[in-house]
Amino acid sequence: MSRTKRVSMLLVVLVAMIAGCAGMAVAQVPVTTVSNTVYSANGTPVGGTVLVSWSSFTTAGGQTVPAGTTSVTIGTGGQLSIALTPNAGASPMGSYYTAIFHLSDGTTSHEFSRFSSAVFVNVPVSETV
Repeated sequence: MSRTKRVSMLLVVLVAMIAGCAGMAVAQVPVTTVSNTVYSANGTPVGGTVLVSWSSFTTAGGQTVPAGTTSVTIGTGGQLSIALTPNAGASPMGSYYTAIFHLSDGTTSHEFSRFSSAVFVNVPVSETV
């Protein structure tokens, strides 16, 4: 192997190692699992999809969470489970998650919520579209 190829190979390995170490140095932001059963207006469990979005915020513990979105399929019997970063006590004050429920019965509803590490706090601003 020529000297140039060895130096190139060494550089590739070093860059890969640095990238791997940088990834390990980033602290994981803790999440809490929000689980519940989703019901239709007539009280029966319903399926569908939930689209969740949020603006960037800093947790009560000082960790930055970038803005983002995720979607979750509501399981059999209306079972919903999603991992989210707690935003109770976050800054900016009043940070919340927006959840748009697209239900299998054809209805859509919006929820605005905050989460602590153990408790779901429903913000009293909800509408059905």
